[in-house]
Amino acid sequence: MEYNTKEIGRIIAQKRREKGLTLDEVGARVGVTKSTIQRYEAGLIGTPKQAVLESIARTLSIEPSILTGKKTSVPANAELYYPNEQKIAVPILGKVSAGAGAYADSNNILGYIMEERSRLTASEDYAYLLVQGDSMYPEFKDGDKVLIQCTPSAESGDYAVVMVDDDNGVVKKIEIGTDYITLHSVNPMYPPRKFEGKDMLRIRIFGIVKGLRRSY
Repeated sequence: MEYNTKEIGRIIAQKRREKGLTLDEVGARVGVTKSTIQRYEAGLIGTPKQAVLESIARTLSIEPSILTGKKTSVPANAELYYPNEQKIAVPILGKVSAGAGAYADSNNILGYIMEERSRLTASEDYAYLLVQGDSMYPEFKDGDKVLIQCTPSAESGDYAVVMVDDDNGVVKKIEIGTDYITLHSVNPMYPPRKFEGKDMLRIRIFGIVKGLRRSY
């Protein structure tokens, strides 16, 4: 793909100065030399490396697509915490599937929401999931973005993103007994689904709901 290297450089330089970072500091966080960052800012890198652009974007709290021109590929073990910053980039997922991590499929990442570090637990992974359908209406509406703390366990009464067999993850209120798990919808049009005994093994928990963003 073609890059507007001059415009990319202008954005990088502007954001770096706004954040009060030196070329050395940005280079150290990205894993390249000071002179490399200087060349990116000057628009002298004829074919910028996508991985470097994504790393620069995360370092400077820039939406990666602004520099790369396309959705970025974020591996499951990506470090999205910005050193000495108060914001964390949380990916918005269109769906979650069994057998794949939160960031396994870059085409599944719809964008990012910058969250306050103070709202999140530093040792945990987070993602936003785009709600689809009306089974949880009116608690969660179609198009809502729910903040998920990614964890394989939940407590009875939690709203959680769960997967049954190989289906995509959905938001449900979970009830856990000694020998059963029941998935409850808020909308009375959708009956509860109860899994007993060995059928409990069909359930996988992706995470628990910790927040909600809604557009009006």
